[in-house]
Amino acid sequence: MQKISKHLLLFSMVMILLVSVSSAYAGDSDSLSLVNGIGSDSVDDIGSSTVSTVEDSSYASSVGGSGDSIASSSNLASGSTEGPVSGWDECSVENDKDVVYSGSSSNNALKDSSNASNGSLGNGTYYIDSTNFNEFFADNVLKSEYANSTLIFGGNFDNFGVIKFTSDNVRVTAKGSLFYNTVFDLGANGIVLSNIKMVLDKEFKDNHQSGIYVHGDNITIYNCTLNYTTPENVTAFGIYSDGHNDDFVGLNVINNTINLLGHAFDANTYNYPILLRNTHDSLVYGNHIDCELPIKYIVWSFSGAYGSVSMDTVAAFAADYCENLTLSNNYIHSTVNGGDDFYPTLDTVILYGCSYSLIENNTIISEDFFTQAGKDNYLQALDLYNLNDVTVIGNNISVITNGGKPGMGTAYPIQINGPVYNTKVAFNNLTTFNNGPNCGIYSQNYYGDTFIDIISNFINVTGNASNDGTNPSWCLVSGIEVQDSGDNILNNTIIVNNLGDYKSNVYVYGISYVQNTGGGHTYNIQYNNITTNGNYGVKILGNVKNSTTYNSTISNNVINTHTTSCMAGASTNRQVDGPTGTTIKNNTNGNPRNVMSEDYYPDWLKDYVREGSGRGTGDFAWLNRILNPSSNGTGFSGAVGNGTSHSGSGNARGNGHGSHDGDVSGNGTDSNSDAVLGSDHDSAPGVGGDVAPSISAASPSDSGSSAANPNAYEIDEHDNVVSKSSDYLQLGLICIVALLLLLVGYKRQKDKEEEE
Repeated sequence: MQKISKHLLLFSMVMILLVSVSSAYAGDSDSLSLVNGIGSDSVDDIGSSTVSTVEDSSYASSVGGSGDSIASSSNLASGSTEGPVSGWDECSVENDKDVVYSGSSSNNALKDSSNASNGSLGNGTYYIDSTNFNEFFADNVLKSEYANSTLIFGGNFDNFGVIKFTSDNVRVTAKGSLFYNTVFDLGANGIVLSNIKMVLDKEFKDNHQSGIYVHGDNITIYNCTLNYTTPENVTAFGIYSDGHNDDFVGLNVINNTINLLGHAFDANTYNYPILLRNTHDSLVYGNHIDCELPIKYIVWSFSGAYGSVSMDTVAAFAADYCENLTLSNNYIHSTVNGGDDFYPTLDTVILYGCSYSLIENNTIISEDFFTQAGKDNYLQALDLYNLNDVTVIGNNISVITNGGKPGMGTAYPIQINGPVYNTKVAFNNLTTFNNGPNCGIYSQNYYGDTFIDIISNFINVTGNASNDGTNPSWCLVSGIEVQDSGDNILNNTIIVNNLGDYKSNVYVYGISYVQNTGGGHTYNIQYNNITTNGNYGVKILGNVKNSTTYNSTISNNVINTHTTSCMAGASTNRQVDGPTGTTIKNNTNGNPRNVMSEDYYPDWLKDYVREGSGRGTGDFAWLNRILNPSSNGTGFSGAVGNGTSHSGSGNARGNGHGSHDGDVSGNGTDSNSDAVLGSDHDSAPGVGGDVAPSISAASPSDSGSSAANPNAYEIDEHDNVVSKSSDYLQLGLICIVALLLLLVGYKRQKDKEEEE
């Protein structure tokens, strides 16, 4: 019996040890495979192909000192808030040009596998480097026999000038290549340009002043990096799609990084990282756009050299008469590096005549630390002109500057200029700070009738309404100033802070129409939550000169101002000022008497919440199959975002109530909400209906964009490794405990047998 027990004990110990060892080995093996990725080439050579030379510009501006000045948080700037930004060291041409991309083992393998005589890799795929370039190109134009081919560039291409593609359906990619002062002319249909790294520092007149010139249908620019330090006082663009004579369609600009240091100080020079003209049905998705630009006087002729949009001679993104444009999930940042003293103006994103467009889930940041307090500047993060049926939803938009002075200056997250019909603004987080007049949303019908829905936005405005003797309405600080023909303003959370001394007659409001504009005006202002340190929450002009306001409602709002009663639930109808005939009722300082039902939301918003935008980004799996034959060929399928896939998680819940399927209630007055306190755990509506937001005011979170963190993949995989390692550790501990128990049991059995 004792012999059998010993054999059983020995067998059990051996099995437990084997289980422990195999578990530890499995943990190491899994960790190794996750670190290296599915095929080392897939992660090392492709996943890193979006090589941004500008550090991740996480946005965290801080309000400094006394509250009337702020310090720059942009990694793009040199760190000084005095004078022009002196350098762009993170993106210097010298640093990029010295990188040796050619000669990698993967490139050599591709080259070795190609036919030495013609670079063929088979199946219509060709490998091109500087030694065999002229076999494929005649006078830098791709030979017509390579239409419908796939071209893989390897090695460096220095000062090759303009490489032109005039044959349809050519797919161009690169592996370990750098194009220095070498640019692309995409002049045929169906071209795909991907994985290209460009460093430019000169003017390209022969390429219409651009790094990538587009003049064809259904062209895709994917996962490219373009660093452009422009010469002084020349016109220069990163990507320029020119359809003003042809009306091109189907451009896709996806997952690219564009860094442009602009020096177009002269009045007749232009700088745009991306400029689109008459290019319809386009998708601009998941791009990272960083630029330094001069701040300049606007050419108000509305007929600039590059269309009406070029009245602003500099901008981070400009589109002129591009109908059905989708601008989605991009990070777009502009900062100022010098400029004019006469009405100096900078738009970050400007759209002119782009009807039926969708602007969703972007992060748009406008910063000016060149202009100091006491100097006027005029900033607009998103500037819209002369368009219909445009939706602005789920964006995170901020404007930060020390500039501004009494009665002069602006720092508007959104500006809308009529004629505009059926424009929708919802679920956006809007933040702005300056030292002069300021608004979160500024809309006017000076050029034509304007009809807008403004619903469920979070708006935080800081400005200075002090008056030095100018027209007091020019000193306006307001959450929303709407000089429109007909607006619905519903369920917004609005916080307005005047930096100037309190005076009963200063122009500080949550929602207003106080700058007189001719024509008829009607407003439906309900279910908003407004906090200001002025006298009024809402003020609407009556009949003034050629302006008439009629059939308006200002009801069911929660309003807290400098003069609001401290008694909970007290009426704030006296904190509302409207013309005779305006319905003013049920406004309180808390505990709303009526809440907004789902039925009150417009159909367009309910449809978007439940169905999303429905716009995909295409399939780029062929890149993985071509560049990494040993992989499973799916690594780029549906890949979007700046080097990662779009998660689309969360819902923009903000300060009201809501549910994931679009059932709604609330009016921006939920006492349990944390939105006003700056909650950062809410995120923006998803794309394509994957995730639907609740219909309620957006929170002041960093939720606008998923054009996102390039390290997201590594973080997710690291979490998987940690999770699995934890599981194996637990199993090992269980085995050790079991072994100890067996030993104790065996000893007790042996002692018992000896006693017998």
